[in-house]
Amino acid sequence: MAQESAAHREDVEQLQRRFAEWRGTHAVRARLPEELWAAAAELAQRDGMDATARALEVDKPSLRKWADRLRPQRQPRPRRSPPKRRGKAVPAFVELLASGSGATASCLIEVESSRGSKLRLELKAIETSQLAELIRAFAAS
Repeated sequence: MAQESAAHREDVEQLQRRFAEWRGTHAVRARLPEELWAAAAELAQRDGMDATARALEVDKPSLRKWADRLRPQRQPRPRRSPPKRRGKAVPAFVELLASGSGATASCLIEVESSRGSKLRLELKAIETSQLAELIRAFAAS
């Protein structure tokens, strides 16, 4: 146990020296090399983000970013589908019946696409064929 603790401290001190050496030879705002970030990220996986960031005097968000890069790729979370409506069945098909003249005096239309986009139209004197074409174009987008 004492040997592990000593080896552990030695790893941290060695990396601290490498960081100090690099900082001593470069400008204050210069980017740290990937090699140092990779070593810091490995140390952070073992010791934790807070302790490593404090020991090496680096900011935690940058350290976390590098640690995430080194981790094996995780499966992305599946996207959530839009919330389902309760109580009402959403029609998948609506039939528009053409009147004798082929035009409506006025109408209010509300359409929701499968991705959740909404379209609300208040139209005056539009032909039913144009209306059907408009709805198809919206649903396809």
